Amino acid sequence: MKKIRLTQNWLFWKEGHEDQKATVAIPHDAMILEERSPECVNGTATGFLPGGIYYYETTIFGENEWKDCRLLLEFEGVYMNSTVYMNGEEIGTRYYGYSNFFIDISERILLNQNNVLKVVADNSKCPNSRWYSGSGIYRPVNLYIGPHDSIEPGSVKITTLSIDPAVIRIESPKPVRVNIGTVSGEGTDFTLTIPDATPWSAETPYLYTAHITHGDDSEDIRFGIRTLAWDAHHGFSVNGKTVKLRGGCVHHDHGILGAAAWDKAEYRRAKRLKDLGYNAIRFSHNPAGKNFLDICDEIGLYVIDESFDQWKVPQSAYDYALHFDVEWQKDVESMVTKDYNHPSVIMYCVGNEITDTGLPFGGAICKQICEKFKTLDETRPTMIAINSMLSTLAAMKAKQAAKGTDDKENVGSKEVNDIVALLPKIMASITADSLEDIIHECAEAVDIVGYNYGHNLYQGIHEKHPERVILSSETFPSRMGTNWDIVMQNDYVIGDFHWTAWDYLGEAGVGLPVYGTSKAPFSKNYPAFTANCGSVDLTGMPESTAMYIAILWGARKQPYIGVRPVNHSGEEYALGNWRMTDSINSWTWPGYEGKAAQIEVFSLGKDVELIQDGVSLGRKKPDHLKAVFETVYRPGNLTAVSYDEFGAELSRSSLTTVGKAEKLIALPEETKIKSGDIVYIPIHTVDMNNERNMYVETPVSVCVEGAGELLALGSACPITEESYQSNTFKSYQGRVLAVVRATAKGTIRLNAFADNLESASVSIAAV
Repeated sequence: MKKIRLTQNWLFWKEGHEDQKATVAIPHDAMILEERSPECVNGTATGFLPGGIYYYETTIFGENEWKDCRLLLEFEGVYMNSTVYMNGEEIGTRYYGYSNFFIDISERILLNQNNVLKVVADNSKCPNSRWYSGSGIYRPVNLYIGPHDSIEPGSVKITTLSIDPAVIRIESPKPVRVNIGTVSGEGTDFTLTIPDATPWSAETPYLYTAHITHGDDSEDIRFGIRTLAWDAHHGFSVNGKTVKLRGGCVHHDHGILGAAAWDKAEYRRAKRLKDLGYNAIRFSHNPAGKNFLDICDEIGLYVIDESFDQWKVPQSAYDYALHFDVEWQKDVESMVTKDYNHPSVIMYCVGNEITDTGLPFGGAICKQICEKFKTLDETRPTMIAINSMLSTLAAMKAKQAAKGTDDKENVGSKEVNDIVALLPKIMASITADSLEDIIHECAEAVDIVGYNYGHNLYQGIHEKHPERVILSSETFPSRMGTNWDIVMQNDYVIGDFHWTAWDYLGEAGVGLPVYGTSKAPFSKNYPAFTANCGSVDLTGMPESTAMYIAILWGARKQPYIGVRPVNHSGEEYALGNWRMTDSINSWTWPGYEGKAAQIEVFSLGKDVELIQDGVSLGRKKPDHLKAVFETVYRPGNLTAVSYDEFGAELSRSSLTTVGKAEKLIALPEETKIKSGDIVYIPIHTVDMNNERNMYVETPVSVCVEGAGELLALGSACPITEESYQSNTFKSYQGRVLAVVRATAKGTIRLNAFADNLESASVSIAAV
């Protein structure tokens, strides 16, 4: 079938604001347009942004040639409770905000005239998410056109049976002919041998294209030739080779763009993480979009695709638990259909931190979901992400209820800060035996058991269940070094996924450093906006944690110098568990000369030396790649040198005080884009040598002229009342980020201004 993206010329409005209709492009996030408020019922979960009921409307002209055609609408993701209308008639609904779904409109289209397509997304009942969900049609919408007897999208399955020789199996509900280069075959269930095949892996992401025909219909399916295996003695294997998963968790939003899942945004995030040494992503805590998986196929990233954050017991008052019993099978089917031919998808997670796992019926639900996945796809393992504390809390509540002492409060709805306050006491009481008594049925139902923050239990679990395959599905970044030791030293532990690889909106302030105290709550008060716990910040700039990870995983050889904020020298501080460090890569702290400075150096090698202005501050042996030095701040130079066991220099890097900010500089990540596409344009406050002065915070205004429009402008600042839809935003650590969409072919010109700084201009070609 021919596929057309329905991207432009959608009319958008919010219920009650019909007089404020606007023309928008899809993908689109309605929540990011809302006004933040400390009284918002969503609170920290969405960064104090509310939901609502949102309307999208466009027209589809019914071509005469469609008379004998089949037409399908595909929605890759609408958050949430969506209803679709064609010419005023309801034609489909979907509750889950993360499912890919299709609607047949073959009999609804009126030929030779405009047909009105309307989508209503009802995100008005809040809270319904533990994180920033976004609202509306945040993923692409597609129209498929083909003959009536067409190939159903996603119905043809390609499975690798072996690597050497490379044999694949083709399964189709209808007879098809398949051509892959010079190899061909036909039928509904048959095998093909691919000569001299190149297997797909994260290191060699080689993709093949199968040209599928059925009568007058055809489609091309990209796939990779690869096999998976897993056991406690050999770990996780791809194409017969053991792989340790170097992973991070990511939410689905894209920072200043909100939840809008532009292809370029998905590519940018995946590529940057790959370059930092990641080979795996856990998409948390919902199914990933098709465009994200396409990109992971292309660049080589393993993906754990996750189904649900709740089953029957809610995490929030109006979340998916309201519909789980009726909808879960349909949503699992959609997820597997979407994922099956993506070689990047290596695992299905059946649930994250599910309260039901601590309740008597949890094991039966887990078994049902796993059986459903296996019925649809036998090639991939199932996994569950267990939070031992939440499971234990649920079990405790169930016992109280049995004794008649329960206060009837759902564990999942309990205030996060209350739960985190209980963390030390409850975690200290949990043992491998006590946890197993609670979650045993769930653990036995899945192929791989993921433990969130359960590293201290692994040895006891392994002794009790030596055949169990364990995954560190979510871990504190501050434990990256020791966690990775556990992964590398134990075959039964197959990888580590820290929280989190990329900063995100909502769960406001979980990683926000707090100064003047050694204690801080899990979430922070308004106007905290971002989680501030990413190894990469909200704008895509790697933080110190990302550099540590890059060194740990071999993607960076040079030492890295991070400076704890000198403007908070001598103060008590609290980082919380979800932030590794508050250091930044800057030796520019005007006004704090003479203050004590703490320097963190991340380094390979046996020893590392820190040199200040030509004078050595000594050599130290890094502890899990980290050495800490003390000095006094003065403008100048810091140089870190790493040495091997023989005292020979391995590598070095330097950090120099930069000059006063004199100008802005715009650094577009591309100079030519396609019409309708987006481009990221970082704007820095720099000295006369074009070095970024990270200490400067000043309002930066942006004007876009020509064939483009400003989609968003913002910074990585975790605490702000500014809007990403404004054309002015205060720089943070010497940086703002503009995202511009090409509205037509031609030249896009961006101009940036700030008081007392030389302005910047840049041109982008839209073709």
